[in-house]
Amino acid sequence: MSTEAGTKVDAGAIAKPFREEIQRKVKELKELGIEAPLLVGLLANDDPAALKYAEWTGRACQADGLRYELRKIDDPINVEQALRDANNDVRVHGVIVYYPIFGAVPSYSGSSRDDYLRDTVSHEVDVEGLCHHYRSNLYQNIRYVDAPRCEKKCVLPCTALSVVKILESIEQAYDNSKPIGKRMEGKVVTVVNRSEIVGRPLAAMLANDGANVFSVDIESIYCFEGSSGRLRKCSEEDENLEACVRKSDIVVTGVPVKGYRIPIEWIQPGTVVVNVASFKNVDETELLKIPGVVYVPMVGKVTVAMLERNLMRLFENFHHPEIRKKKLGYETTKLIENGDTGKPWYGSPIQLYTAVAVTSLIALTMMKR
Repeated sequence: MSTEAGTKVDAGAIAKPFREEIQRKVKELKELGIEAPLLVGLLANDDPAALKYAEWTGRACQADGLRYELRKIDDPINVEQALRDANNDVRVHGVIVYYPIFGAVPSYSGSSRDDYLRDTVSHEVDVEGLCHHYRSNLYQNIRYVDAPRCEKKCVLPCTALSVVKILESIEQAYDNSKPIGKRMEGKVVTVVNRSEIVGRPLAAMLANDGANVFSVDIESIYCFEGSSGRLRKCSEEDENLEACVRKSDIVVTGVPVKGYRIPIEWIQPGTVVVNVASFKNVDETELLKIPGVVYVPMVGKVTVAMLERNLMRLFENFHHPEIRKKKLGYETTKLIENGDTGKPWYGSPIQLYTAVAVTSLIALTMMKR
């Protein structure tokens, strides 16, 4: 165990290589005469965090050569139509909706209108990875959208993915020498947030990598057991927030309340602490006095990099699959060598009609027998 004071991590340094990769891909597209992917943002509120996120997104896209279009909607009731228009617009490769719009207000669509909107985003343009299709795959640990070919990787929720990428860069959090799915074996993680945007998907992602994860919200604590894949509800007698934090190698805080603080005495030496909330959920000065602690005060820059990464993945998966195939090494000559010329087996429509007619007659004869 280190006896040195804690270390503060700059998220910008972690985001840099991901953004450089996007810049390289945009340059390659330009050389091929293909326009860069277009991301459309839908903004229908005055929430400061949403406005800031929209601003960051626009700046990052411009800096990295991606196209970005912010569509402001005066009346929230019109967001669904604007979203469907973006889904159906062939020029659009990615869509992000800046929440909250309706918040948790009950509606005819279900317990939350915002949840309904998330599921309305097409999986072919969902850069946030929050629609039902991607969430369902995540919770089943299905990593591809085209199984069993397994060529198109799923898109994962941006903020949760940013935390994973940050942890991957920290030696004491991830063991990259182990195979995928086991790189956090033996680690205990507490995630103080269970929103559908951050906490819930993050807990599943870390458990999918082998960790035991305590998922905490104001009403309950659940444990995702990475080794067995089991999910269980913790009893109040056995587990509480303090007990979870004290035994954790990694603590992720995402409480959107200005006055909330995790007591410093709960944090053990050598713990990795990641703050996802817009407010600091720990006393930074006191935290960095704890030996061996690694502290990440914000994840926004990595989140935007993951947003760009997801956009490029959607672009290659659904809008320009020839780029993905080229990356995977597909060549026309390979198909021909395998007996697949890409041409139909029949020489003319008459041959096709004759084959269908003969097959039908044989089937009818067999049925009569």
